[in-house]
Order: sequence, then structure tokens, then C-alpha cells
Amino acid sequence: MSPSTIKPAARSDLGTIRKLPSGRYQASYRADGERFGAPLTFSSHDEAKGWLAAERADRMRGTWRDPHQGQVNLAEYLRDWLAGRRLAERTAASYRASLEKWILPELRGSDGKHVELGVLDLTQISPAIIRRWYAIVSDVARQVALQRITYLPKGHPARVWARDNGLSVDPTGKLPQAVLDAWRKAGSPPPERRLRPSAEGIDPGRATAARAYQVLHAGLADAVNDELLPTNPCRIPGAATIRPRERGTVSPPEVVQLAAAMPVHVQAAVYVAAWSGLRYGELFALARRHVDLDAGSLRVERALTSDAGVHGLTKTAGSVRTVNLPSFVVDVLADHMARHTPDSPDALVFSTPGGNPIDSANLTRMFNRARLSIGRPELHWHDLRHTGATLAYRAGATVKDVQRRLGHATTRAAMIYAHAADDSDQLIAQRLDDAYGRSDENVFSLRRPPRATG
Repeated sequence: MSPSTIKPAARSDLGTIRKLPSGRYQASYRADGERFGAPLTFSSHDEAKGWLAAERADRMRGTWRDPHQGQVNLAEYLRDWLAGRRLAERTAASYRASLEKWILPELRGSDGKHVELGVLDLTQISPAIIRRWYAIVSDVARQVALQRITYLPKGHPARVWARDNGLSVDPTGKLPQAVLDAWRKAGSPPPERRLRPSAEGIDPGRATAARAYQVLHAGLADAVNDELLPTNPCRIPGAATIRPRERGTVSPPEVVQLAAAMPVHVQAAVYVAAWSGLRYGELFALARRHVDLDAGSLRVERALTSDAGVHGLTKTAGSVRTVNLPSFVVDVLADHMARHTPDSPDALVFSTPGGNPIDSANLTRMFNRARLSIGRPELHWHDLRHTGATLAYRAGATVKDVQRRLGHATTRAAMIYAHAADDSDQLIAQRLDDAYGRSDENVFSLRRPPRATG
């Protein structure tokens, strides 16, 4: 880049701001005989000036750190930080995936903007860099999610177009010439990707970006505790908030229908999941020694931690618990174990016909066929856990009861499920009607006034 292509720098008491041919801005300042430049360029003059002002404020407060001294690479720090944390294996794997896929590598958004946090030193991570990274990671995660939760309709584009426009066409066979002509007259539009029913209510990519932000925020919070940073640069309001989709529930008759539509070796798993609220990993890590059929109880003390079937810690210490089952579910489970579970105390209660753990991908394929067969394409396996919580609430359980039963660390988690079971006002109305609206002897018996005539 020749000097003639760069506009003259604008100087102020704060430092120097230079506009590049790309339209972006560089910022730098001199202090103690050295020049310090911003670790990234800025989209506006005001952003560059804001960075200079923040640097000046840090110097005046005495919190400024020389970026050339004691530099610690972000990638090295966060990997060491994660290795030193005591986490359940599934949680550690989730954190690691966020680091290696969404935080440390170079990411490029759909608008061409890019960022690579992993090559920066801790002292170079500023709120402005975090905002740029979060915008790009949200964009990229959304694009990835849309590919996963959408699909292209099968069939000739003209057939798809005709159905979308209310024209009657057979699902297969030769298309009428009139339909083909109408489709061509409309510009021969190709079919657009459709949202899968199971993805209804999802904000694509939001959860992925929020989880990555949570991991980065936690890592940089410890960098502050380690006195490597003066403050945490992750300051985006609401960025760590995950707004889960509205969870579905399954009625007791639908539980029976779902189970019947599953392969025989996992039919009982549907009953146990729906009436106990166990997580997928907890349920499919149960061994014969964890089941007391006489007491009608399950002992949860481990979980599947990977698709390879490694058994490890439960999600939290509070997840280790005993869960009691209704007697009719115990009967279903006892019949299943007599038919499909080997006599060894360590034999998995639910496994493949060969005795191996049932991985999540295999379970998803089986459950997908079952949910379609009962006309509930939006369901997920995890909705059975929601069902277990909802049924418990409707049976009179308190939030504390459900917290213990589901193995939640806090009541806040248990309350997520409470609203689905909150039909208390409807029950009040029903009881008022039973008490005061249907008895001829009750002095408060309501009578509809006679309709006026004439």
C-alpha cells in the first residue's frame, strides 16, 4: 500500500486516527516515547476515537497495561483454563467445542467481515473486539443452523410450486402441461428451503452464539481474577441469554403411541423417560444394578458422556439421586428387563441388540419415525423430560419436588417446566362451578335469567 493511497492522519490530544482506502480507521497514540496501536481497525471515526479515549482513561485511572509486556496469548490461556477446570465430561466437551469452533478460529461473516480471537493477546481483547466477534459468530451460527433445520422439498420444482400455490397435482407421475406452462410463466421459480417442524420456535444460531459467549465470558472473568486483565471486556447485555424454544409435552395416550412406534428394545425407555424426567444420558447409562424393581426406583449416578458410550459423571452433583416410578411403569420396565437386559449387574438396561450403548444419533433416527407416525413432527426426545416434569406438577408436586426429581441444581431450572403445568386458574373455575353452579339446593346456585321477549 503506497503512502499516497492513505488519507492524512487526523491528530488530537487523544492520539492519531487514519482512514484507510477500505474506509476503515486505524488508531494509535504515543506514550512514554512509544507508539501503541489499536489491535484492530474501526468502522467509524467515532469508534476509533472511543478506543483512544478508553486508553487515556485507563492511564488516568492507573489500570492501563503495557500490551508489549507480559503478553499472554488468548488461545493458550483459554485452553489451559479449560484443562484446569473440574467439569463433567459432557460439559467439558461442550466448552471445548465452543472454544475450537466458535471462539478461537478465524470467523468470516456473510458480509465479508472477519475476526480471529485466538491469535490475539489477552491485553488486546477489548469490548469493541468482543462486539465484532459476537456479531460475526451470531451470523455464522445462524447460517449453519439454517442449513441443519431447513430442507428442500422433494420433487419437480413445478410440482412444488403448484402445491404452494394451491393447485391440485398428483404427488407423482407426469405433470399436466398447463401446470408446467403456468410454472414457466411465473419464471420457473426453484423451491425454497423450508423449516423443519421440529425446529418451530427456534431462533437459529442464537443458542450456539450464547453458549460461546458464556464460555468466553467465564474464561476472561478468571483472567481478571488472575490479574491478567483489569476488567472483563465481555459486556454485551443479554448476549449470554439463551431463549429456549417452547418445549412440547406429550399426553399419556401419546406416550403409549410413541412407545408402540419405537423398536421393541427401546419401547420401555419411552415410558421411563416420560414418567421419570430422566435426561437422555442418565436413562441410557442405567445398568441393572441401578434398578430396584421391588422398591420401584432408579438410582441415577452416572451418564453417557459421548456417543462411544463412555460412562462418566452426572451433569451436576445434584443430579445424583433416586427416582421413584409409578407402579404401572415399573411393570413395563420389569417386562423389558426380563426380555432384553442380561442378568449381569453391569448390563445396560437399554442397549442395542448387541448390548452396546444407544448413541444419541441412533435414538434420534428411531424417535423421528415414531413422532411422525403419531402426527407430532415437532417433538424432540428431550420433550419427554419436559413431560415428566409437567405430569409431576399436575400430580401435586412442588417446585422443590420437581427440582429433586429432575436433578436440577437450582429451582430456577425446575421452574422452566412449571408454566406448562399451570392450569390452576382453570381448576379454580371448575371447582367454583362444581360448588356453586350445579346444585339446586345451594343458595348461590346460578340461574340464567329468562330471555326477554317481545
